[in-house]
Amino acid sequence: MIRLQGVTGWFFSALLLCVSANSLASVLAMQPYRDAQLVKSYSKTDQLMEVPLSKISRSGRGWEPDTVVRLQGDYFSSLYKINRNILLTDVYAHYRSQMLLGGRTVVFECESRSCGSSNAWANDFFGDYLLYGADQSQYLLVVKNRQEVYQVLYLNRRGAGDVMVRLDEMASSQAKDTEFEIVAQMPIQDTPRIRRFLNDLPPGQMVVGFVTSESSATMSAIQSGDRWINQVSSGLGAQLVEKVRFINLADLGRPSLGVDRVSFVYARP
Repeated sequence: MIRLQGVTGWFFSALLLCVSANSLASVLAMQPYRDAQLVKSYSKTDQLMEVPLSKISRSGRGWEPDTVVRLQGDYFSSLYKINRNILLTDVYAHYRSQMLLGGRTVVFECESRSCGSSNAWANDFFGDYLLYGADQSQYLLVVKNRQEVYQVLYLNRRGAGDVMVRLDEMASSQAKDTEFEIVAQMPIQDTPRIRRFLNDLPPGQMVVGFVTSESSATMSAIQSGDRWINQVSSGLGAQLVEKVRFINLADLGRPSLGVDRVSFVYARP
């Protein structure tokens, strides 16, 4: 993760407007580990952040990585849960291989006790107790690309056995030289229209579909978005579903995205 300093509020609209296209496409196009469940995700804009480049250790009365990079920019974070009985080495290898695509390089990597205290990473740096587990079962990976866009992966196994995976990405203000363009927008329930759009894509072109929804008397906005995504995915067929990665924005999208709609943007490598 990238720690945020002085943050008040959070905005999902930054996903579409404020993060560089190369950065955001790489995170949203990343394939989650099988059966991984998205617990939460969010973005923040124009924040002072710290990227860890070393183990965490006691500093004064608190805990800090020995070395950090401080950047001003925009930030996206997602947290996944994977059920027990999964090998940590397999999960780590799955995400590591994807993070090293596109010319990214490792700037820091550690595992087990060489990372320092898991409790300190979870509570003092990331500010998320769900990441806390045994020191010997943690992994941390930091990579960056040629545009100085950083990705940070932290994973650990909780005491109950579940594996928690946190994936963060930060683009500095200097790296934000492009924006996403919405190439198509339509009602999420219009499966035939979505099928035609995906079928007409150029060979090899992938897209990300941002799904917006609202709460009802029987389900939350997130549950509603998940229901729409499951419904449309089952109606696309195996060939077309490989062309799109759906992202559930629930009711956190900007007003122009509407409700119960899907907004497509091109995913670039």
